[in-house]
Amino acid sequence: MNILITGAAGFVGSNILKELNNGLNKITVFDNLKTGYMNNLPKDINFIDIDCSDEKILERDDLFDCIIHVAGQASKEGSFKDVFYDLNANAKSTLVLLEYARKINCKRFIFISTVCVYGGTSNPGIYTENSEITYDTFYSINKYTSEKYLALYKKHYEIDYTIFRLFTCYGPGQDLTNMSKGMVSIYLSQFLNDEPNIIIKGGLDRYRDFIYVKDVAFIIKDSIDNKLLFNEIFNLGSGEKTTIQELLHIMIEEGEFKKNIIIEEEIIGDMIGCVADNTKLKNIYKNIFEFTSVKDGIREMIDYYKK
Repeated sequence: MNILITGAAGFVGSNILKELNNGLNKITVFDNLKTGYMNNLPKDINFIDIDCSDEKILERDDLFDCIIHVAGQASKEGSFKDVFYDLNANAKSTLVLLEYARKINCKRFIFISTVCVYGGTSNPGIYTENSEITYDTFYSINKYTSEKYLALYKKHYEIDYTIFRLFTCYGPGQDLTNMSKGMVSIYLSQFLNDEPNIIIKGGLDRYRDFIYVKDVAFIIKDSIDNKLLFNEIFNLGSGEKTTIQELLHIMIEEGEFKKNIIIEEEIIGDMIGCVADNTKLKNIYKNIFEFTSVKDGIREMIDYYKK
């Protein structure tokens, strides 16, 4: 297949790329390298340095069988710092790529959305795909807008979509230098540095559904051809609740770290807690696939960075 992956120089996108780069597919990457790195991309990949909100994309004449749209501004906090960049990165980019798909007659579009469409700041809890949509951040507004674009392009132009509302993703390859996104990577970065303290912004009773990035990559790959996932929305989470206190305990135990934990005030837009009801996805992958436990995933991630 000819596949376009946006944002493949970043954390989630590069793991999806590794899963798909098996010699059977021709892969092109669109990335502006704002948060991604060239060393995440194999040398044999067709790389285009471009922002996905740039309408110049519509002038291109590539032919793709599938577009996997991962690129975007992925920080709730970051969406408050630059509202216009978030608008372009998380809404306009999807619209541009859908118009591009329509132009080149690409009929398959996979979109990475977010758990944040459910809220979490004012609406914590366990979410099904039918849970109430709550706008806490500019990030969630723009991601949900993209979801609505996809439904319209299916209705009017027969572009088959799959939307994955991604929960808190972590794993090898996560950027430990970015201290504004990636809860696991932010904490691990502090555990691995020479400072005596770990700074936690917000209470230890907050909780997340942590999903291992290799699990995400496997499901995204399968979704390209799996008709059971066409034109549906799925929670992409492990279905397991882990508090921040439990996460820190796992990291300390698996990494044999000894540091002081310092609690500070929470940041604007942060979620109290969220867990995926992933029954819809599990019913499809029953007896085929099991999600990686947080303990196993954290162990693999620590080993990766301690090499």
